[in-house]
This record gives sequence, C-alpha cells and structure tokens, in this order.
Amino acid sequence: MYQRQRQAFDRSLVEKLYDRHSRDILRYIRRYIYTNEDADDLLVEVFLAAIESQTLPTLKIDEQFAWLQRVARNKVVDYQRRVTKYPAVTLDEMLDSPFDADLITPEKALVEREEAELLRAHLSVLPELQQQVLQLRFGDGLRTKEIASRLDKSDGAIRSLLLRSLNLLRDLYITHNKERING
Repeated sequence: MYQRQRQAFDRSLVEKLYDRHSRDILRYIRRYIYTNEDADDLLVEVFLAAIESQTLPTLKIDEQFAWLQRVARNKVVDYQRRVTKYPAVTLDEMLDSPFDADLITPEKALVEREEAELLRAHLSVLPELQQQVLQLRFGDGLRTKEIASRLDKSDGAIRSLLLRSLNLLRDLYITHNKERING
C-alpha cells in the first residue's frame, strides 16, 4: 500500500513538473532536434526518466527543473550519437536515389561488354609478366609487396613494372581512339 501511495505521489509530482516545465524542455530539445516527432519522443523519454527516478522527489523545486534540463541534454546527446552512427534514410529518399540511374539498360550492357573486350585485347598485347602483375594487382587486389613476394622480385621492381604497364595500356587506348576518330 505504501508503494502505491508513493507511486501516486511520484505521478502527481511528475504531472506538476510536466505542466510547469514541458514547454521549456521541449523548446530546448527542438533547438537541437529538427523533427517534431523526434523532439516529442525525447520529451516523453525525459518525463519517463522523471517517473522512474528515485532522487527527483527529494530535490528542491529549482533542483528538479535543473535535473529535467540535464536529462533532456543527455537525451539529446544520445539521440545525436545514434543518428550519426546509424543515419536514417526515408523510403522516399531511397526511391529518389542516384543508384536508380545505374540500372543496366541493354545499351549500357553493350557498351560495358565492348569496353571489356577492348581491355582484353589491349592486355593481350602486353608481355606475360606485365599481364600477370596487372592481374594480381587489380584482379586479385594484392598490394605490390605481396606481388613482389609471389614473383620473387623487389617491391620497387613491381612498382615500376606496374607503372610501365599502365602507361603502355594508356598509350594503346590513345592510339585506338585516334584510329577510331581518323579511321
């Protein structure tokens, strides 16, 4: 029975605090939280914490308001951490996503296939070692040190071989484009 009386007392205290301070607390929360729904949710969380608090009834009136402000501040900080760690994206934003433009169309598939064939043709012109180094670096994603240890070469040698291979590929593409334009 004593516990019920205490809960009734706590509720009436929180109700009075809510009536007195909810506008000020909500105004504070809305300075940092821009959506009304989230701000209202945080206000509810503040007063739920007040209901659950064991120390709030023992505080003086001005200390109670300071306690509510501190809880509101902590709720805002927690909310901001949560939002930055796990940002929410609305369904409408996802539907308007730039990735929608990345859908493969028949024309785009044809262009990608032609580019892949051209790359294969240019790669086949390169010496075997250059082809192997390019495959290990870009196909398998190995770093130059890993490639060097696999091929029993120095890291510097692999780096310069990669540079020469990429320059040769670039020259092959430039020559191809000039022939296509002139031809």
